[in-house]
Amino acid sequence: MANILCIETSGNFCTVALLKNNQTNSLQDEKVFAHAEVLASLIQALMEQTQTAFSELNAIAVSEGPGSYTGLRIGVSTAKGLCVSLNIPLIAISSLLILAKATKSSIDSDFYWAMIDARRMEVYQGLFDKELNLVNDITPMILTEDNFQIKELIQSKNIVLCGDGASKASEILKLKNCSAVIHAKFMTAIAEKKFIENDFVDLASYEPFYLKSANITIAKKKALG
Repeated sequence: MANILCIETSGNFCTVALLKNNQTNSLQDEKVFAHAEVLASLIQALMEQTQTAFSELNAIAVSEGPGSYTGLRIGVSTAKGLCVSLNIPLIAISSLLILAKATKSSIDSDFYWAMIDARRMEVYQGLFDKELNLVNDITPMILTEDNFQIKELIQSKNIVLCGDGASKASEILKLKNCSAVIHAKFMTAIAEKKFIENDFVDLASYEPFYLKSANITIAKKKALG
């Protein structure tokens, strides 16, 4: 049995979970987009709460994105630092797969369409089947009724939408919407399976799956004179 620390920083809230002795314990900080401020202390609190030494860990799992650009950088850099210092492997898990897993825990459906809000009518999306296998490419998508890709995906399928982009999608696509949110506690079963299969990422070269470049605004300098 593996002891795996899971770190989720792609969403609004920072969450961590620990798989130990086939049991999952988790913590969440309630501050929005405060990942840099709270992640280290949240991990420490979880390790103390479960009476687990860092030397007992067999692997670290991290949400790889898509999601918050800053949050992903913080989560991945923290995970990589722990893996290097402890000499243990790193497991990367799609944020959209975590959402699908969270939804499957409460709703039975043939397909789970995970969506992360990407502003306006755009989402980052991935469609998963009943066994949580990805059945389309993870891509940005514009939500319009005449989008040919959407028509292809929803044709004759029993689909439930999930994620913070699902509410606006349900109005257009007329599909069921689940309020499940991304959380590290839904990573542990996926992480354990990847650990057993030796499905690890290369520590030296691994980077988060941003999907799109960061939305950075450069301040305009006031003209002199």
